[in-house]
Amino acid sequence: MPSDPRPSRLTLAKWVVSRDNPLTARVAVNRMWQEFFGRGIVRTSDDFGRQGDKPSHPELLDWLATNFMDAGWGVKRMHRLIVTSAAYRQSSRARQDLSQIDPANTFLARQSRIRLPAELIRDSALAAGNLLDSAVGGKSVRPAQPKGVADLAYAGHVTWKESEGRERYRRGLYIQIQRTVPYPMLVNFDGADAGVSVCQRGHSNTPLQALNLLNDPVFMEAAQALAGRILEEGPASFLERLKFAFRICLARQPSPNEIDLLASYFNAQKTLFEKDEHAAAALLPSLPRHDPLESATWTALASVLLNLDEFITRE
Repeated sequence: MPSDPRPSRLTLAKWVVSRDNPLTARVAVNRMWQEFFGRGIVRTSDDFGRQGDKPSHPELLDWLATNFMDAGWGVKRMHRLIVTSAAYRQSSRARQDLSQIDPANTFLARQSRIRLPAELIRDSALAAGNLLDSAVGGKSVRPAQPKGVADLAYAGHVTWKESEGRERYRRGLYIQIQRTVPYPMLVNFDGADAGVSVCQRGHSNTPLQALNLLNDPVFMEAAQALAGRILEEGPASFLERLKFAFRICLARQPSPNEIDLLASYFNAQKTLFEKDEHAAAALLPSLPRHDPLESATWTALASVLLNLDEFITRE
């Protein structure tokens, strides 16, 4: 560290970002790389010491760190540099020729499939239904959660008063962290532990995640709102409405096989709701200008689209 007869916090701050201390820039660009590729150039993003992993591409890490400092520590500029690179823009489709040579994709001969972080999964579902409130800043919010969850803490003495109006649709970043009973959706999708510093999140696959996407009140509301968009903004025919829903959720057109499967599902659900009005009422969004049976059936189909692995995964 620099010699200073009267060292202060400013002395430390200047040393942290000094050209003589490349560690800060290297750690920063490694964390950015990790978010875009699923793993850092140094896999142990929380440990650059002797017990950490060596960089898979040391020259690349040096160049990125130097470029980051030379350009005035511009984070958005570094993001743009990474996402416009040929390495990032590769297909994530698995390649048979790499299965033995580089099974972990360490050398980046293809892109990686990365599931969205827990907060962004919820945000994406709300955005699909035009519900997401993207306002920046403000206090934490308490969105809807399964009944009885708050009762698990301190013999039911913890209250969870749901936010109302636009507040309940704020981004996942603003969800209230209840230490004794964390928000279940964030837990199911490997949200970070708010009690400790976390440099990298885990990635698990459990049945609870599928059940969350199908049954959680937030995702049910999102499915109802998406059904409303399909009926209000989409064309009149089933096929065109299905294509419209695919563009919203998956940014592509459905394949012939997907059209056949979802048409069969749509008809089966419609028949079920015709026989059971209570089942239709449970899914029915508030769309007074549309047939209740049609609204409930499209809500069921919208729920399927929001539950697809492709919806919550960046290819």
